[in-house]
Amino acid sequence: MLRPASVYTMNRGRFHHLVFSLRALLWVIAALFAIGHPYDTAIWISWFGLLAIGAFLWNRHNWLSTVNQIFIVIDFILISVAIRLGGGLSSNIYILYGAEALFLTAYETLRYSAGGSIAVVLAYGLATGAWDSRLFWWRMATMGVFLLAAGGLGREYRTTRTRGRENQAKLQQLSQLRVLQDSIVQEQDMEVVMSRLLEESREMTRSDVAYFVRLDAAKRPHELFIQGLPKPTGIDLSIGAFPNEVRVIGSHDEADWEAPFHALLRNSGMRSLALVPLRQEDLLYGWMGLATIQGQETLEMQEFIIQSLADVISTQLRYQESQSVAAKRGQLLAILERVGRIVNRNLEMGQLSRSLHQAVAEVLEIDVFFVALRLPDDPHNFLMQYLWDDGEEYPPEVYAVEPDGLTGSVITTGEPLILNGGDRGGTLTGSNKEPLGMLFVPLIHEGRVLGAMSAQSYRIVYDPDHLEFLSAIASQASIAIRNAQMYQQTQEIALTDYLTGLGNSRRFNMVLQSAIEMTTEKRQPLSLLLIDSDSLKAINDQFGHRAGDLHLQRVAQAIRECIREDDLAFRYAGDEFVVILPKSSIQEAVQVGDRIRQEIEAHRFQWSDTVLLTSTISVGAASFRSGMTADMLFQAADRAMYLAKQSGKNQVAAAQ
Repeated sequence: MLRPASVYTMNRGRFHHLVFSLRALLWVIAALFAIGHPYDTAIWISWFGLLAIGAFLWNRHNWLSTVNQIFIVIDFILISVAIRLGGGLSSNIYILYGAEALFLTAYETLRYSAGGSIAVVLAYGLATGAWDSRLFWWRMATMGVFLLAAGGLGREYRTTRTRGRENQAKLQQLSQLRVLQDSIVQEQDMEVVMSRLLEESREMTRSDVAYFVRLDAAKRPHELFIQGLPKPTGIDLSIGAFPNEVRVIGSHDEADWEAPFHALLRNSGMRSLALVPLRQEDLLYGWMGLATIQGQETLEMQEFIIQSLADVISTQLRYQESQSVAAKRGQLLAILERVGRIVNRNLEMGQLSRSLHQAVAEVLEIDVFFVALRLPDDPHNFLMQYLWDDGEEYPPEVYAVEPDGLTGSVITTGEPLILNGGDRGGTLTGSNKEPLGMLFVPLIHEGRVLGAMSAQSYRIVYDPDHLEFLSAIASQASIAIRNAQMYQQTQEIALTDYLTGLGNSRRFNMVLQSAIEMTTEKRQPLSLLLIDSDSLKAINDQFGHRAGDLHLQRVAQAIRECIREDDLAFRYAGDEFVVILPKSSIQEAVQVGDRIRQEIEAHRFQWSDTVLLTSTISVGAASFRSGMTADMLFQAADRAMYLAKQSGKNQVAAAQ
């Protein structure tokens, strides 16, 4: 257990009492040798005066220490007088000079011991007048060696005593630091923690200002905590050469005071400044500074405790960083679990993209969000599947994959990007603004890049934590996107006729209902063609079903070639095809039907090396009227098609 700090003071007081008591004993001895001489009364009066002084100063340790040192001179005078009265050179009272060696050991240095030796020679010479006596010089040589040896021992004693005092102070300071560290380890508020640490640093090092500069991920000064001065705003915290260990700057180090923040400290009256790095293993958090209006030596003597304080602060920063990382990981896992629930419920790509947008917007401040997907069997282009820009959603659009472009480079390399402050400008289809912060992450599933996802802002910049979050979302999203793609492929297969590649009857029914709803809403015309082959049965009977399949494929191809991009063709059943014609009147529908009929009639297709097959179709056309259902429209086209059949085939008939 450490002794209290007052123990040192108590021990010093006892030592001063001991020296004064020995001095009183020395004076008694000198007085005994002077008994019977004319001045013995004066000597005894002096002795009682000494006791009175001791009684007055007994509890005033600092004063008693000063009196003890001043009385060394009086001791020399008193002993010399006693020698003079006691017989000069023949008197043995000179031995009392040796008692002064004890006092010199306690209060003086080796240099003063040498001075004391000279004082003994002069005092003894004046008392005896035996300057020419060999015995005189022998005694003085012996006494000089004794005094010098006592001075040397005294110096070592004081050095040991000082080191012991310093070590005791260090132990006490370390004990204080441990108590402090235990008291703040559970504190979560960084401002509170740094305020307490810096205030304790000021107190323990007797500094006037204590501050801590925190570095960001790029090792640039990022945040300032300060005690002892008002916190400055808008000042450059850079200090040039970074300290690798405790470094003390004195008033004469002009170049080191040129940094803006150091200049501010100097203008506030600081004369010395200690800088120390804050690091844990290979992690550098920043540096601590301690400034004082006193000289450089004040801080140099505190190097041990300054480094100890830096270690405590570094440990606390490491602890809080670990706590922050753990909390962030926990938050991220919770977010990912919620994102997983959101995105995995959606197998339709458009809705999935909107769900991803919603999940990202819950955490990041975004003004732009998009999902870009690679096109199957087309490495040169990608589909901007979903683009939300400045509050508006834009339709899907195909873009070229440019390796030098932002999205293209992420798709090509599979590496994420973070760009801030116009590092590498770019705009999007939509608002055409230039974002301030941009994050791009690849969508990777089982080692294959499916596309890219991006979050951007016109107002803020992003940091690596934001990029880490978006990358984690992208990992979840990649699985959901791949599932959605596979679902779309399955749906496509289920809704596509395997022989012709056209939509099947199931898709036709879905699309026709949607087209009727849009026509009703927008009050636009809508027509329907029902096409039936006149030749399929004969081809099957004469050449087999393989020839019949080839005939159906030829009909499907002719239909594709003769309709517009907005028109939709389907194989309804067997040899029947339907075509939905949005924004088309009955007259326009008849013209499209006749164009298809002529295309099929005019072109024969080769079945074998010698056989060219001809074929014809019959077409029925019907137009949507208010109040009709999808089935009513189809039945109208079906009746028109049968009318064309009954009228001799190879013709187009319009529904009445």
